[in-house]
Amino acid sequence: MTPEHLTLLKASIDQVVLLETTQTPPHLAQPLFVFDEGDTPDLFYLALEPGPRNTLVPHGDTGHSVLLSEILSVRKP
Repeated sequence: MTPEHLTLLKASIDQVVLLETTQTPPHLAQPLFVFDEGDTPDLFYLALEPGPRNTLVPHGDTGHSVLLSEILSVRKP
């Protein structure tokens, strides 16, 4: 993850970003919390999917966590 991606993540809490990780193709995500300290810096987020009337809704009932080192890119959709 680049410093620019980390800055964008921190500035996008509760907003929507396009997130790509080593384990997932690019997908819409709503960052909830960025923990960038300690041994396992990570991101907690909700995966989003299109809903009715051009809305975005959470995919599934739980949030996700990914290590910052596994994030390949972060972009505005």
